[in-house]
Amino acid sequence: MGVLNSLIFYSGVVPYVASGDPFEEICQAMKYLYLKGLITALGGNASVKLDETKIAITPSGKTKFMLTPEDISVVSLNGRHLAGPKPSVETEMHIGIYLSCPNCGSVVHIHGLLSPVLAGLLSPVEDLELKTFGVRICYVDELPPGSKELAGAVSSAVAGGCKAVILKNHGIVGIGKNLGEALEVVEAVENSFKKSLVLYILNILGERGLHLLR
Repeated sequence: MGVLNSLIFYSGVVPYVASGDPFEEICQAMKYLYLKGLITALGGNASVKLDETKIAITPSGKTKFMLTPEDISVVSLNGRHLAGPKPSVETEMHIGIYLSCPNCGSVVHIHGLLSPVLAGLLSPVEDLELKTFGVRICYVDELPPGSKELAGAVSSAVAGGCKAVILKNHGIVGIGKNLGEALEVVEAVENSFKKSLVLYILNILGERGLHLLR
């Protein structure tokens, strides 16, 4: 059975497992994000810092849930493409984040569902996950994807101490000391907005509305 058919007939979500191989881990992470509904087939990107001079990053224009280690690009922190296919359109943003955050080991960018839309309308629930990882959420106005302006705005937010940045009408960027932590950050932010929406709806319904739901 091919990869696509395996995904179609798979009844659960492929878990992310740290393998020690950053190229394989990026592939697993993108499959996980796709099956969780946090990215589209071609959307989203992730990177891992390989050393103090270069990063591994998802490619541009390739189906994210079908990536193999050979599909992952390698880019220097001065922006030079070193190996693999054409890197993500958001490579400049990833590089800017690493330069702004020397201790950052991974960056994950998802499109999400609720947080990019609800940002500014509802505040996220500051739950245990966000507190555990010390996630400070910042917000960036709508800017063109892949632009220098977006890269600069997100990098500045990270330099200011933000571990998660919500891009209005676009998505979420999360950082971590490793890929597993960066994944946790973006998913925790999205979940916090889901909780906010549920609480908002329950507040509108009031006791009478809740009685009708029972």
